[in-house]
Amino acid sequence: RDEQTSADVSNVSSFSLPDPKGRAGGALTSALLNVTYADHQDTGSDLSFQETLLKVRDVLRGKGFSQIPQLSSSRPMDIQQNFDLVPDNMTGTRRAVMIGINYVGQNGELRGCQNDV
Repeated sequence: RDEQTSADVSNVSSFSLPDPKGRAGGALTSALLNVTYADHQDTGSDLSFQETLLKVRDVLRGKGFSQIPQLSSSRPMDIQQNFDLVPDNMTGTRRAVMIGINYVGQNGELRGCQNDV
């Protein structure tokens, strides 16, 4: 939810991610990676945006986090559409902007955001 803050994981290896290096990371990032890696391994079917969101919530809840992620968009979208980090019809150069903010010295300081990036 928009009013919630991020949650840190002191050791992301608890999420069974490939090569976690035992460092801190974000709970939501770790849960999303956990779900997308599992979906990638299951070539029988692809998860929709909605299914991905619900599975991420299940992972977080199962690990005791109260964070409830939501999906928001500035444009109408079909949440039953397959969730792909890179859509099949994507061509050309791909770029991404990744930002890790730890709020150092503030209430709610985080440790894993920069590790996530």
